[in-house]
Amino acid sequence: MNSDKTKLTDEIRSYAQKYSSWLNMGADLVGFVSVDEINKIEPYWVEFNEANTKQPKDALPESKSVIVLGHHAWDDMVEALSNKGDKLESFGYERMYYEAELLINFLREKGYKAELADGLPMKQLARLAGFGSYGKNSLNINPKYGPWVRLNAVVTDAEFDYSEEFTEDLCGECDLCVRACPTGALTPYTINHKLCINSLHDHEWIEIFKGEKNFEDYRPVENGNFIFEIHSPKLTQNTYLLCTTCQRACPYGREERGLEPKK
Repeated sequence: MNSDKTKLTDEIRSYAQKYSSWLNMGADLVGFVSVDEINKIEPYWVEFNEANTKQPKDALPESKSVIVLGHHAWDDMVEALSNKGDKLESFGYERMYYEAELLINFLREKGYKAELADGLPMKQLARLAGFGSYGKNSLNINPKYGPWVRLNAVVTDAEFDYSEEFTEDLCGECDLCVRACPTGALTPYTINHKLCINSLHDHEWIEIFKGEKNFEDYRPVENGNFIFEIHSPKLTQNTYLLCTTCQRACPYGREERGLEPKK
């Protein structure tokens, strides 16, 4: 290995894992992927975003690497969605993007170019970064944290010691998540965004918050409003808990998430 690359890799990983000791902020998982590996993935349509995935060069033409960041969703607090006027806020995701901006600034201070890797195939990136396997719930499943990992990435012209791809299938014969989905949105390794509670678009969520519409107005699910009330409960006047039912069914990451006592 190139000693300079190894030193930079260790430095960036250390920084990304601990931006602030006072706030205990940082990524729980950090991986490094060459753009050559990402470019092998053909752009594909993402129904939820209504757009094709992008490649690193779309964010940074000189890109050589992507730093993949995994953030453990350790509590329901980071699964909450709040409404303020005509805008939505999610603490877990806002914090995640803030930390990515800190990493971008850190790289720039060291003389590298860096940008937020928006629109890249994040679940494929997580697999290439060694985080885990693509699960039957259409989420990346990590051996330690299970499906409770939120993903973000930074593209840069720096080069690193790259992570090993995760090749194991953690699901095997298990299909607990598929059977647990309350709207029938899951088939193994595939999600029907036209049925999934969490696939509601921002403007749809805002209209639900305001009481102008309900879940069944947007998703053709029998008893949809009752299902929505149970699986995406309203926590306060301005806050809903996003549906996590398929994640709660997964046998991985339960202790770390507090769903089972640690052994």
